[in-house]
Amino acid sequence: MQRPSAGLSIILALLAAVAVPRNASAQDFPSRPVRFVVPYAAGGSGDLLARLLGQKLAARWGQQVIVDNKPGAGGLIGTEFAAHAPPDGHTLYLATDGPVTVAASLHRSVPYDWKHDFAPVSMIAVGPQILIVNPKLPARTLAEFIALAKQKPGALNYASIGIGTAPHLAAEMFKSAAGVDLTHVPYKGSSAQAITALIAGDVAMFMVGTSTAIGQVQAGTLRGLAVTSQRRVEGLADVPTFAEAGLPGIDVSLWFAVLVPSATPQPIVQQLHADVANVVASPEYKAELRKRGFDAVASTPDALAAFLDKDYLKFRALIQKLGLQVE
Repeated sequence: MQRPSAGLSIILALLAAVAVPRNASAQDFPSRPVRFVVPYAAGGSGDLLARLLGQKLAARWGQQVIVDNKPGAGGLIGTEFAAHAPPDGHTLYLATDGPVTVAASLHRSVPYDWKHDFAPVSMIAVGPQILIVNPKLPARTLAEFIALAKQKPGALNYASIGIGTAPHLAAEMFKSAAGVDLTHVPYKGSSAQAITALIAGDVAMFMVGTSTAIGQVQAGTLRGLAVTSQRRVEGLADVPTFAEAGLPGIDVSLWFAVLVPSATPQPIVQQLHADVANVVASPEYKAELRKRGFDAVASTPDALAAFLDKDYLKFRALIQKLGLQVE
């Protein structure tokens, strides 16, 4: 057998030297506390999911998982921070559609490239949004709310947690489908602020993840008129789907996934995927999500990448149809 040349031997030795630390880093990961970046304020659906997942990963790893809320600009600030974090697996990013698959079409410029700056790890949850109103509003059903809005074009307003976020696009889709004119009042990344405004009567409507509103709807503080899912939500059995309420096609459900900076070594990405998927498959995690109206859903990195591509195309078409644009 022919012996390798001296030059080839050196190259092979260098490749081996590089490969050993990468594998070792996966075996030793995590070696310190892990930061979990959430691009929204505390108290919303994403924040709750990140804290639940973080607690279970911390128990699994024996390392602290610190949820780092970085709200602002519809999620762009936290997303930019996560995109440029050290790619060593110790910074996770909680992804949602707004700053990931929506922003590239909605904004003229974005300080990151979601497709090239991030590597997919796994989906962790999917769930519907709910259209909620102040119970003092003279509308007990979706049909009554639409009729009221048509009587007062532009007089009723709706809250969102920022331009281009899921609540904003869901409300715009509702406006288009129902043929109503509502005024947009964005709040800076906080579902809590929007719900407070809704309870106070400062806004008439808010579309948000069921996990954020389920407590207030059950208590009667807010009234739920419809959910975006194909079936009714556990714990909100009296709230119909949009299709049941006479307005099919409102399909802007929420999804949440874990991404990491794209240069993160594959052995670490694979370990992260295995650990996250293990948590998502656990009965305890599934039960906690059901209480909040969400389904626990894991995915392979490749399947998540394909989903993100499809989601981007869906929202690009919606944004173009609605004529939305942010400078």
